[in-house]
Amino acid sequence: MDTILLAFYSALLLCAVYASANGGRTGKAGSAIFVVASVLTVAAARIHPSWAGTSLGLFAVDAGCLLALLILALASNRFWPIWALGFQIVAVATHLATLSIPDVVPKSFQALLSFWAIPILWVMVAGTHKDMQYELGTGRYGGA
Repeated sequence: MDTILLAFYSALLLCAVYASANGGRTGKAGSAIFVVASVLTVAAARIHPSWAGTSLGLFAVDAGCLLALLILALASNRFWPIWALGFQIVAVATHLATLSIPDVVPKSFQALLSFWAIPILWVMVAGTHKDMQYELGTGRYGGA
């Protein structure tokens, strides 16, 4: 396992534990979505290991994650799932672009898909932290 992948899985684990412990039902559900999507991504990448074109397995995982985040955003009274949903829409749009442009550069495709995993985790942690501050009365939404 390379260093970048190890760093991502470490960050995923830390973020999921933090959100699960402090984020209530929404944090637990969001953590589960991201952990399951990451495990399924590894499985899909092993089935189709090439980044030279659209991987229908990866597309299915990202589309499923999009649907799960949409349901979470609609069912939750938290803001962070909406932001995570927005990032996931961009990831799915990347897959749609590769369907219309099949000769995409493999490194570009991999970078475009992989990039959004970090902001999604950051949004979950930052949103969970902000929600905790708001509930404790030590913070407020919408400002400094």
